[in-house]
Amino acid sequence: MTTSTTPATVVLIHGAWHGPWCFDKVVEGLEARGVPVVAVERRRMHEASGTLRGVTDSDENEAIVRAALDQVEGPIVALGHSFGGVSLTTAPLGNDNVKHLVYLTAIMPDIDGSMPDNFANPVLVGAIQAGEDGSTTVQEDLIRQIFYGQCSDEDFERAMSELVRDEAAIPLGDAPRDTAWSKITTTYVVCTEDQALLAEGQRTLARRADRVAEWATDHSPFFSAPHLMVDLLDGLAREYGA
Repeated sequence: MTTSTTPATVVLIHGAWHGPWCFDKVVEGLEARGVPVVAVERRRMHEASGTLRGVTDSDENEAIVRAALDQVEGPIVALGHSFGGVSLTTAPLGNDNVKHLVYLTAIMPDIDGSMPDNFANPVLVGAIQAGEDGSTTVQEDLIRQIFYGQCSDEDFERAMSELVRDEAAIPLGDAPRDTAWSKITTTYVVCTEDQALLAEGQRTLARRADRVAEWATDHSPFFSAPHLMVDLLDGLAREYGA
């Protein structure tokens, strides 16, 4: 493996109901190692409520992430977590700076729109609650079990103070017109203790990737095992750097 003295920029794409804040420990760890990093903001202000809402429209997500990628000079390693894998699949298309993709226990759609039957945990599906305006959240008493089973009390409390509603239901079955993972080298990280997206379904999607890693973590390794993310991304940034 050839390493570079000038690492690629790592671009981090958060999942549903979350925000760039969830990557704070990873950003800090990468910056300490001299790796440039950008955490994309996939939320926007909802005018009627005056609160941030997570964007779920696939085209708008693609535009948001594409704009963030376009602002980076030089090579990029891009990571999508959970629902962040949707925009990771399309936004890098046509951007020659994007050298590697990382799906972290993430949706990894193909052009036929199919997803493994054993991917989304029925507990998560049943816990998603829609409001009168169509926005969604997750049943509060199940959030820790689903997302943060291995996280500290401090990190869980931080998450509970930061989570936002999403604009609408997550479109798991959206079919992209093309896939970046079929053109750009890709790593899929299976989180075996994930209670949101089940390991066997993750492994099915991971067959599309060039490399596969398995971590014995919950859905949120950015909290429960940030060192694993930092080590992986630091290595990839140097491998694919200039």
